[in-house]
Amino acid sequence: MKLEREALATYLDTAFHTKLGEAGEAEFEIIGDDIEQMSVELNSDTEQIKNILGQTRTRDNGYEASMDADPFYADPDKKLYPKLRDIAMNRLKGDKCKTLMLEVIVEDTAAETHKGWLREVMVKPQSYGGSTEGFNIPFTVSEDGAIQEGTVTAESMRSGKPAFTAGAAA
Repeated sequence: MKLEREALATYLDTAFHTKLGEAGEAEFEIIGDDIEQMSVELNSDTEQIKNILGQTRTRDNGYEASMDADPFYADPDKKLYPKLRDIAMNRLKGDKCKTLMLEVIVEDTAAETHKGWLREVMVKPQSYGGSTEGFNIPFTVSEDGAIQEGTVTAESMRSGKPAFTAGAAA
């Protein structure tokens, strides 16, 4: 049985905490209301080198993962909106754009806990304005720091306040 797309839930900390250790204070909001397709692009950084012996070696420098959230319609009821507005309109940069992202994969809807990954990320609006459909502030999320594997309880997800616990899932 294949998983449906909604099995992957992506949340951003709207209080913009910047370190994994601050996850307990995070105010996560799910991303995706108006988005029909959203994927994390892993952007693997590899390079193939051919030596004088005719052998090909691959140098693996890891990943530079990013995710585009487009559209993101400005909605004053969304906790993320004021921060995106501030970053875009005041052209903020650096630590003022950092927050935490929580990704949860629900592989079994009957399970009490689900696998989760907490990431330190940078959030950067790409533009603002848009069409007659609404005021749009599409943004890119890029990994910018540490990553921690853990779990999230199903109950906390249902309540809209996902609670992350560090440590590999069973």
